[in-house]
Amino acid sequence: MRLLVVLLAGLLALAASAEPVSATKAVSLRQAVDDLTLAAANHQLVLVKVQPIDSALVKRGFGDPHVRILFIGSETAVRWAEAADPRLLNMLPLRLTLIERDGRVTVLSDDFEPWLREFPTGEAHLFLKAWQAELRSTLEDFVGQ
Repeated sequence: MRLLVVLLAGLLALAASAEPVSATKAVSLRQAVDDLTLAAANHQLVLVKVQPIDSALVKRGFGDPHVRILFIGSETAVRWAEAADPRLLNMLPLRLTLIERDGRVTVLSDDFEPWLREFPTGEAHLFLKAWQAELRSTLEDFVGQ
């Protein structure tokens, strides 16, 4: 249990210095997954995978951290990444971390800033900005449902 607390504290410390796209909504974790799936579909994105790390930890004797990871993407994004710079494929599918606390779910994306620094100009930079904007719009839809 102590290891889990240390890991979560480390993740929270990293999140504090990062600038991920995020949104919070008063909803259960299960409903958040459904709402995000619908919001993603409204933006021509599909749910690729749900990683229920909370149930995996519980099976191993840890407390339930109420965390899920969703992966969303599109075939178009993959083609863009391949054309602009194959290193961008490391960002795909886009990952969203869902954290349930006190009846609310916070959704966080990966931090785009290191990638934007890696690609300060050019087509790859434009694609990263487009993906970031698409995630913002998707999370706005999620909150609005």
